Amino acid sequence: MILYFILALNLVTVIWNLYYKHHWYRDIAVQLRFEADALYAGEKTSIYEVIDNPKRMPVPVLEVGFHTKKELDFAQEDNANISDYIYKRDIFAVLGRQRITRKIPLKCTRRGYYEIKEAELTTYSLLYKKRLSRELKSDAAIYVYPKMANVSDIMPLCERMLGTLQCSKRLYEDPFAFRTIRNYTLDDPMKTINWKASAKTGTLMVNTFDSVLSQKAMLFLDVGDTGILKYEGLVEESIAVTATLARRLLRQGIEVGFCFNGNTAAENSNRESGFAPTNEKGMLIRMEHMLAEYRLEDGVHSYESEFDKYPTREDMLLVFITKNLNAGLLDVIRKRAGENQTLVIYPVYRGEVSQEEISYIKNTGNVRVSVREVGRE
Repeated sequence: MILYFILALNLVTVIWNLYYKHHWYRDIAVQLRFEADALYAGEKTSIYEVIDNPKRMPVPVLEVGFHTKKELDFAQEDNANISDYIYKRDIFAVLGRQRITRKIPLKCTRRGYYEIKEAELTTYSLLYKKRLSRELKSDAAIYVYPKMANVSDIMPLCERMLGTLQCSKRLYEDPFAFRTIRNYTLDDPMKTINWKASAKTGTLMVNTFDSVLSQKAMLFLDVGDTGILKYEGLVEESIAVTATLARRLLRQGIEVGFCFNGNTAAENSNRESGFAPTNEKGMLIRMEHMLAEYRLEDGVHSYESEFDKYPTREDMLLVFITKNLNAGLLDVIRKRAGENQTLVIYPVYRGEVSQEEISYIKNTGNVRVSVREVGRE
């Protein structure tokens, strides 16, 4: 009798395992999505795991695994392993016709564009004799923009230089800033005549407008780090300073342009490397996307080659951000600056560069150099 029971149990186990092997994954959907589409480096967000099993058959043990770059920090969570990537695995008991949602907190420690392209589902046959797995595609992605840098020492310099431009350049009339109506003079163009007012008064009258100052700034970012010793911290500081300056200048109504010497052909040949000054609403997002997508391993090309890609005007503030400043590059920048008000931002590690090493830095009338000391992380 016992023998028959054991044979029947084995037969049921074999039949169940065969059925389970071919049906456990059917209709099961696993969705991974970030709580936010974009945020700044150092901020926290969450990722949601949603498991949906619409069929009646339960999945007693379902292991969901995925991986992404280690800069998305799940380290405070259980079931997370870190190498070049961070691997996250969670185990669920999924009943029939059940949906499970799990919220996983994470910290975005560094700028970048992060994707989760696939999730691995794993389960086990009865008595854990066999391991069964499937892969599902995922489109979860998030932009992590450069961190917010402290530019309280740089903004006053920019404002003073922009103020110099305001005083020295020609004033333009803003056709949308109407001021008043006055009598016509021989120096007034015909297009300014207000014919309705002229008909009422019986003499020619013209519209007058307030003057407007067109303020523009062009940011040239150097992300080169090609020496034997690598200074990724200074490159990241340069990127953070550039992005923060652009945000602050745009907030003040200044048109901002941007370009950098990152090699943009590594993965996406359509990726931009810069644009001319503009105050369009989407400009900041374009720039932040460009900086988030750029990877240091993509490499760089000549910084000087960027200088002439975007024509400059005499009423434009030029800002050069580079950790690779030396006497030769400073001479090139001065020649490129011409008569433009120009600011050079030079990030260095605090206490590691002596005054003798930067003795070549001399502020001229329209070119100023700001040495920015930062600490090692």
